[in-house]
Amino acid sequence: MSDPASAPRHVVKRRIHFGDCDPAQIVYYPRFFEMFDRATEDMFIACGIDWKWMHANIDGFLGMPILEVKANFRIRIDFGDEIEIHNWVGEVREKVFRVEHEIFRDGQSTATGYELRAIVLKDESAEQGARAAPLPDYLLEKLPR
Repeated sequence: MSDPASAPRHVVKRRIHFGDCDPAQIVYYPRFFEMFDRATEDMFIACGIDWKWMHANIDGFLGMPILEVKANFRIRIDFGDEIEIHNWVGEVREKVFRVEHEIFRDGQSTATGYELRAIVLKDESAEQGARAAPLPDYLLEKLPR
């Protein structure tokens, strides 16, 4: 895993909307996973990772599903809060990579988490019709590390 202090970070700023919250106007915990996923996609776009290109040019490409996800909540986030989601690539292995996330409100860390993702290709011989594959050079060249 890379040193979080030195890893290139992508930052997304957003306001917490009423629909993000439970009846107590606190962010409902599944919304954190949606925010992580959206921030990862934004990071990919900023790095020039083009999902349409991968579907068109990587034979059998099905996507980059999340294999594992985790969040640690430290301080509540409420309706109307302005937050920053910092994300970076923390680890790259042959077939998986890990995207780290940290959420800040007013400069204070409120939550951390990660997504472990893989590249999945169509494979009719595999039990479920797909398999994890080594990360392609296209992705390795563009992932910020």
